[in-house]
Amino acid sequence: MEMRNNGPAEPSSYVGGSTATPSGSHLRQPNYSRQAVQEALEHLASIDLIELCNEAKVERCRATRDLRSCGRCVESALNSCGHASLCTECSQRCDLCPVCRFPIGKEKNGVSLRPRLYYECIDAGLISKRYDDRFQEKEEGEEQITADVLHLYLLFDVALENNLVSLICHCILSWCLILCILLFLI
Repeated sequence: MEMRNNGPAEPSSYVGGSTATPSGSHLRQPNYSRQAVQEALEHLASIDLIELCNEAKVERCRATRDLRSCGRCVESALNSCGHASLCTECSQRCDLCPVCRFPIGKEKNGVSLRPRLYYECIDAGLISKRYDDRFQEKEEGEEQITADVLHLYLLFDVALENNLVSLICHCILSWCLILCILLFLI
């Protein structure tokens, strides 16, 4: 996989062959020899459209009953069922996924979790830490939708900056086909 080194994704413009942010500052290059960067790019390259949208969605912890909804940001998905429904702390205390009620697999070192793609890209340095919403306040309503779209936009930026153009083309083609079908049915 050939990669272009344009730095971590954030809404940007290209000026004179380098990446500039709206504030005019230039971005640091991710270290493409790091395993975390390679794994994040492999994950992005192998993901399908529906999974990509799910990975971009901002999720809050849905622990229920005795734990109540804690509302913390969910940065990992459960390996047992794939749902991003519990924060790391609550996943240690729950036995079942609150979405599908599937038993949560436990390992010696804790719950079996996998990082969600958006946070995997931030931790790898492919997306600027300025967009790390794990340290921001809880979003509500319309701001939530805006955050979901921003996450998807930033993942698309990572794909474009690393020559994963086929992912973008596939997404656009799929959305155009869906739109045509909807217009045909109306």
